[in-house]
Amino acid sequence: MPTSPTEPPPPAPPGPGRLEKLVRLGVLVGLALRLWEYSTLRDLYMDETALLKNLVGVPVFDFHHVLKQDQLAPPGFLAIERALVRLPIRVEASGRLFPLLCGLASMFLVAPLARRYLDRFAVPIAVWMLAMADHLIYYSAEIKQYSCDLVGAMATLLLAVPPGPEPPSRRRLAALAAWGIVVPWFSFPVVFVLAGVGFHLIARSYATGGRRAAAVAVAICAGWFASFLGCFAVSKAIVSKGDFLWTWWDFAFLPIPPRSWIDARFTMETLANVFINPGSVLTPFGLIATAVLATILAVVGAASLGRRWRGGLFVVVAPLLFHLAASALHQYPFHGRLILSLAPTYHLLLAEGMAAAGRLTRPWITLVLALIFLGGQAGDIAWNQVVMPKSRWRPFDTHGDLKDDLLDELDYRRNPRRPLRFSPDEPPKQEATPTDPD
Repeated sequence: MPTSPTEPPPPAPPGPGRLEKLVRLGVLVGLALRLWEYSTLRDLYMDETALLKNLVGVPVFDFHHVLKQDQLAPPGFLAIERALVRLPIRVEASGRLFPLLCGLASMFLVAPLARRYLDRFAVPIAVWMLAMADHLIYYSAEIKQYSCDLVGAMATLLLAVPPGPEPPSRRRLAALAAWGIVVPWFSFPVVFVLAGVGFHLIARSYATGGRRAAAVAVAICAGWFASFLGCFAVSKAIVSKGDFLWTWWDFAFLPIPPRSWIDARFTMETLANVFINPGSVLTPFGLIATAVLATILAVVGAASLGRRWRGGLFVVVAPLLFHLAASALHQYPFHGRLILSLAPTYHLLLAEGMAAAGRLTRPWITLVLALIFLGGQAGDIAWNQVVMPKSRWRPFDTHGDLKDDLLDELDYRRNPRRPLRFSPDEPPKQEATPTDPD
């Protein structure tokens, strides 16, 4: 309706607050860092070269032949990559295009994902932590499926049923059903995230809609499982029948239940190492102190989220539990780039822990903790993006990691005569063919 000249103009809509501005800036920084990493067109790493032999000149839907050089990747990822490497541009650009898109998508997903599960003061922390996680930046420009694992886990957590007394809407159920059928063909570890979301979906459906609603949820999960079985059958047909994969990753099958103190210690250290590798959580205090502090804060964050939304805590933590179970059964390794899908779990709990620490003590504690962790990440970014050569030389170690992590540091302290790194021109004798198994 028109207003008279004497009436005051309607108030302007409020602009974004400080927290929202920090979120938006974090998203932009994350996008810029991933585009920068991609634009350098660094030299191909040996794992990329090995996978390219199964992409270039291979029919898009060729799943009848065993992949060369002990490689393995989800069938959907292989199909997209085989199509992209046909583009009339350098293979460093075409082959890394899909991982880049996944890395960029993760930056658009992180804010709504954090708002779904976290305290509002934890949201910008979670956004900035993901934005400046160097492992995630690096793998967003590598011809491997790891960036797809990350975005698949994030999207699955975001699609999970939100809190509230209402039953899941038909639109959400349809989206979940379709997503759970498609995504296993592009990411292996996303099935662990789907398992947690599925159990929560069945429980929520039964609590809000009774047996009929629970039956619909069970049918949706059955469709996911059938799709996973199809992907598993195709992947099994194309993977090498040799023992190299299992030998290479033997150290990453965790001794659960532990049979000795050494087993228990290794499992605990491996769990904490996820913050460092692949989570890229760092502080100026060194890897050991960083892992201890991050673990304490994540436990605090889990307690905080559990008090506010127990179902949400289950959905966030369930991927970790299923990963551990698969590792204990020697079905999936628990280490480094293969568990990039756990980065959202660790980041969300850590960010929530920082916010909870401020609520329990003083608000400035949250700010100090955030600056400590983000400062460590910023230093890592500055080293890898500015100080290091543009080609981002990647050394080789016995695990094929991007850089030294907590396990390397602890191993060096216990065996100080053993070098942390090997020259890429002189790999250790026991690892004569260091190719990435997937």
